[in-house]
Amino acid sequence: MCAVPLAVSLSMMQNTIDTSGVSTIRDAHQWLRWMTTRTLTAARTLDHAELHRAFPIGIGSVFETMVHLCGAEFIWIRVVTNRADGVTMPTTAQCPDLDAVERLWKSTRLEWDAFLHALTPQECERIVQRTRDGRTYSQRVSDACMQVPTHALYHNAQISFMFRSMGKALPDSSWIAWARERCGSPMG
Repeated sequence: MCAVPLAVSLSMMQNTIDTSGVSTIRDAHQWLRWMTTRTLTAARTLDHAELHRAFPIGIGSVFETMVHLCGAEFIWIRVVTNRADGVTMPTTAQCPDLDAVERLWKSTRLEWDAFLHALTPQECERIVQRTRDGRTYSQRVSDACMQVPTHALYHNAQISFMFRSMGKALPDSSWIAWARERCGSPMG
């Protein structure tokens, strides 16, 4: 539901707000999919040279950044489901084209779907670990879950810069554009 009547009192709102963060995490992942789908669609309009053009920002090219974004989702679902031992970022050899990236995203997102569907406030507080570059980090499941969309937004901004540098533009991927689209507001 998009609209909240203006006359709703604060006490009534406190009874309906999800203070556990589960709905925020689920919404953030819906927005993530919307954003990355728009970016993937835009990336498919680039020719090979544009897709692989080197930039002095981010991961290096639109394509390498797309592989990185997909790989981050792949790694983090394994972190939150305690299957991260030995997991590494997929390489461009493993994902040599956008079709391969999309296939990996599809299978990874099926795992996220199951995880997010079962997510509870108690699960959000569970501590998980990720080892990177020989160092082990601990974080709550909720923080690991929110890392994925915030990380994607960071790199999507870099992709937007790459597109602008080539005289092109990504569609608006902001949270508010997604929210307005969900509510049926015209984009513009």
